Amino acid sequence: MSVPELNIEEQVQNILNNILDQLRLLYQQFMENDVNHMQIYSKIDGLKSVVEDSKYKLGEYIIKVKEGIETASLYLDILNYIEKVSQNLSAVSYRYTVLQSKIKIEDKIIQSLLISMIEKLIAATSNALESFRLLSLNTKKSAEKARNIIKIEEEVDDLYRNFELKLFEKESELAFMMLTKDIGDRLEDCADLLRDTANNILYISYLRE
Repeated sequence: MSVPELNIEEQVQNILNNILDQLRLLYQQFMENDVNHMQIYSKIDGLKSVVEDSKYKLGEYIIKVKEGIETASLYLDILNYIEKVSQNLSAVSYRYTVLQSKIKIEDKIIQSLLISMIEKLIAATSNALESFRLLSLNTKKSAEKARNIIKIEEEVDDLYRNFELKLFEKESELAFMMLTKDIGDRLEDCADLLRDTANNILYISYLRE
């Protein structure tokens, strides 16, 4: 394993830590009643800007050193996936802020399902972080963590199907339906992107065995 690969994986871990911070803030936003939604959104969006900047700089570095790294394209794909996760989380926070401040319609079952999806995303991102950490130490354990993410994505799919069912059963105004559906869609998309990240980690781990 080369020094550039170690550098890349360390930087990816830093980006995933920022995404984990976004998710924890989002969880707080959904869980707490007495919270300043716009303030939390600003923090989440600020972290999104950090992720985008880090992704751009790391992408440049990978392109410079890619001749000596057979997994360069996998790293670049991972960067694209996790950047999109970060952007989705910022969008979810903004839409939830609008829901709470402008529309003020609540449904406890739908809220609970969305919170469960966020909890699963926290678990998936934590596994991604650990999987990347282990790539340079123990490829088999790294692969185990990556497979955990794939299982979590399946659990998010189940939650999403229940969410859609409950949402369409509810007779509510169009703005609530559209914003809430978009929140669920983006959370589900985050799970898909983390699954794709996990698949790439698996490929890297197999190449190192």
